[in-house]
Amino acid sequence: MSQGSAAIDAFLDREAAVAVVTCYAGALDARDWEAYRALFTDEIAIDYGAIGSLVATVPADEWTNRCRALEGFDATAHQLHNIVATIDGDRATVASIVDAVHVVGVEDRALLGDLIGRYMHRLVRWDGWKIAGVTLTVVAYPAGKEAFDAAFAAARTIFAEGNSA
Repeated sequence: MSQGSAAIDAFLDREAAVAVVTCYAGALDARDWEAYRALFTDEIAIDYGAIGSLVATVPADEWTNRCRALEGFDATAHQLHNIVATIDGDRATVASIVDAVHVVGVEDRALLGDLIGRYMHRLVRWDGWKIAGVTLTVVAYPAGKEAFDAAFAAARTIFAEGNSA
């Protein structure tokens, strides 16, 4: 294999890993739970402790079902920036900045839960790239932490009410 061909293969490999992470954000916002679940290995190491959420290794089906609570929001937008993929054999890390906007209507007003953070996705080569772990760290809450928490509390309530039948 020529140097040029190896460089192209390495570039395409990095782009494939980035595409998985981009699909992670896109599937969340589209509420496409089948596509979201397909991105993961059977178990996934989750560290969302920075927002007071799950820190554990769980079955991917459980994580996917947990994320369905986003259905309580009227809209979300997980925008990824400054994405950098590093490949090491059959493992990859994809680091990115996320601006995650969550909007929910309550009575006559909209609540905004916005955070800027860093994602670190850990992938393994398994019939293409699959996410084996993800860590979220928070850089800032542009609308404030209280606003973020209030929006999530409202969305969880809406989701629970819609799924209690």
